[in-house]
Amino acid sequence: MPEHLLNKWKTQIKPEWKIAFFTAFIIGLLTHIFVFTNSLPNHDGIVNTYSPQEKFSLGRFFLSPFAGISSYFDIPVVIGVLAIFYLSLIAVILTEFFELRKALSIFLVSGLVVTFPTISATFSYMFTADGYMAGSLVTALALLVTKKYKYGFIPGAVLFYMGVGVYQANLPFLLTLATIFLLMEALTKNVSVKVFLITTGRFMATAVIGMGLYGITFYLYNRLFAGEISNYQGLNNIGESSQSLSLTVQELIDSVKTFFFRGFITDMPVNLFEILNLFVVLLIIAGAALTFYQNKVYRSLPFSILTVLMLLSLPFSAYCLYFVSADVIYHMLMVLSVLSFYLLPILIYDKFSFAAFTNKSFSWITVIVSLLVVFNFAIIANISYYNLHLKYESTVFALNRVIDRIEQVNGLEEADKLAIFGRNTLESNLTDTIIPQSIPSMTGSSGNYLLPLPYHYFYMMQNQFGVNYKTASQDEYALIAASDTFESMEPWPAESSVQLFGDIVVIKFSE
Repeated sequence: MPEHLLNKWKTQIKPEWKIAFFTAFIIGLLTHIFVFTNSLPNHDGIVNTYSPQEKFSLGRFFLSPFAGISSYFDIPVVIGVLAIFYLSLIAVILTEFFELRKALSIFLVSGLVVTFPTISATFSYMFTADGYMAGSLVTALALLVTKKYKYGFIPGAVLFYMGVGVYQANLPFLLTLATIFLLMEALTKNVSVKVFLITTGRFMATAVIGMGLYGITFYLYNRLFAGEISNYQGLNNIGESSQSLSLTVQELIDSVKTFFFRGFITDMPVNLFEILNLFVVLLIIAGAALTFYQNKVYRSLPFSILTVLMLLSLPFSAYCLYFVSADVIYHMLMVLSVLSFYLLPILIYDKFSFAAFTNKSFSWITVIVSLLVVFNFAIIANISYYNLHLKYESTVFALNRVIDRIEQVNGLEEADKLAIFGRNTLESNLTDTIIPQSIPSMTGSSGNYLLPLPYHYFYMMQNQFGVNYKTASQDEYALIAASDTFESMEPWPAESSVQLFGDIVVIKFSE
């Protein structure tokens, strides 16, 4: 009977899982409730109010089925709650994967999972957010299955194949989680060198087999089914980098430095984000050194070497996509892997078993810094959502002015096409300067205008205003641009910036 099965499952749920799930779910809802309860599309959301998310050309073969669970409509509440549910399950998986036992550790890890800036940036693409969270979920589950079962790398590889088939950035996410797990194994010496190497081999098998399956799918789509691969982020040039290794490594180091210490190394102001990042890095160094000494890891040459290698490899694991294609440009949507840096001090704190003064000091500082990090991440999320709100509002008002001007054109009843030249620009000190200087670069929500390209106008005019125009052809664009009448038109908002060319309404935003 169903109730008997549910009761059986209930008895198998560990208290730690409950803490992780409900902490993540509550903090997640409180942090992101604004974007869940408002319709705040960004430039991609404008054209994806309904979309099956078939992103095969981007190599995201499993995005559509995962995104389809909530339907293909952009419905923020449903997508948001489902995404938080997935993130809460990730918190449970990480609790079990790292065998966390202290309630505070579980609380902090769960808080970091649901507030990390990558999550907030993804929610600015609300129409597809749940699909990406599901991809991260199956990636984390792949590691847990690999760890728990002798041949778990087989189903783990399949799960990881699905995860990386949702988003390629799940590769560094998997690698960094595996790296900090192995680092903790080396620091605590819970296993022999042989068992350590076997565990490492199983994680590698999960990654290699999973990426192998993904590579086969990628090849079949591209060659057998003649699918066209987009040049976005160098997807069409995977493995064909002409860039030197030293230049790639330097690019990787620059990205790490910019993410953690932007205010210290650029002209941007130093914010709480950078200050807390400095503390996190110092805690990683201090915690690793403290554990290394207290557990006498230095007495084992293999574990000493492995500890150093694991620590040094973390940035390379987190930004490994630089080695896949020279055209990759990392942005906030791609760095969920960096979450592992913030988890590491908490994992070290969770393993402390005796109350030496140094341990107490480290524990208190770790808890306080991590709490501040979670709180600051939540603030960053809501500032980015506020920017997205301002961006949407200003775009609606600006487009309303454009439509009003179009309706004043004589002979409009004959027009059924629209040609847009240039970009409309809005100036706001708040969205152009103050907000970008106050938070890290949040892909998707930054800026002050939602309509960078002509096709964005068509979608927003149709879906938000009920105004329908066809787009002018490329030949018609060329004829208009070559005409004397167009040359004499002044840029928006001049009176001559909107004119009728036969059955085409022409808007000139800039030269």
